[in-house]
Amino acid sequence: MAQRSVTLHGRVFLRADIELLTGLHIGGAAAGLEIGGLDKPVIRNPRTNEPYIPGSSLKGKLRSLMEKVHGAPQTFKVNQDVFVHLPESRQEYEKYHMICGVFGMLPRWGPNGRRSEFSVPAPTRLTVRDVPLHPDSRKELERLRTDLPFTEIKWEAAIDRVTSAAAPRQIERVPAGARFGPAELIFSVYVGEGEQPAAIAGLFDWVVEALTHLEDDYLGGMGSRGNGQVRLRNLSISARRVVNGAYAAEVRFEASPASLKELDRAALRTWLARTFA
Repeated sequence: MAQRSVTLHGRVFLRADIELLTGLHIGGAAAGLEIGGLDKPVIRNPRTNEPYIPGSSLKGKLRSLMEKVHGAPQTFKVNQDVFVHLPESRQEYEKYHMICGVFGMLPRWGPNGRRSEFSVPAPTRLTVRDVPLHPDSRKELERLRTDLPFTEIKWEAAIDRVTSAAAPRQIERVPAGARFGPAELIFSVYVGEGEQPAAIAGLFDWVVEALTHLEDDYLGGMGSRGNGQVRLRNLSISARRVVNGAYAAEVRFEASPASLKELDRAALRTWLARTFA
């Protein structure tokens, strides 16, 4: 973007249910230390005690996957052990447009500990809502009387390679088969100087790509040990244009399939270009 100004031309909405193919663990803070207590509890809504998927966890995973898939250099140090991609020039921003052009930029911090300028002034276009436990799964898990409300306890053990002594621990998970939803991902078509609404709307296709990689990877913690395999169900994609400062009628992508793998991405790109022409 040549100037620090953007115009909202509309939004694209993707809604879907997230089905757990294996148990899901997204960690929360333990209430306190107890003898025999859980080592790793899940995050819960404090009002309902139901587990949920934080939008930050889902969005962070999608961004991480896109950085890996496209080989984006890890140029920005978040803390001592965590690095993420942050473009250091306009050319690098354009090369990895599918990352910061969708998920947004991070501010740099000066030596005095204060936030400094963004390396490239660009908006965050993707918003990811927290995903609640689906009402059907809430009823089912209440009926099953799981180990804890809505969750199971999975025992794991670290084994000493010499003595074979075991150090057991308890992991709380939402059981396989449960559903969360509807998940809602909102892509804002923010357009700056020299950009076109149809081209910016087309960046939404990268969101779909990130979700396909998620299905082949995992969500939450300890995925390499079987946790967090998910699948998106009951997809719905729609858009609303902003005309003269007000929303126009919502239009739906009629080819929305039941599953992500059935989605015709070429047809979606054509629809986005036509909708925001």
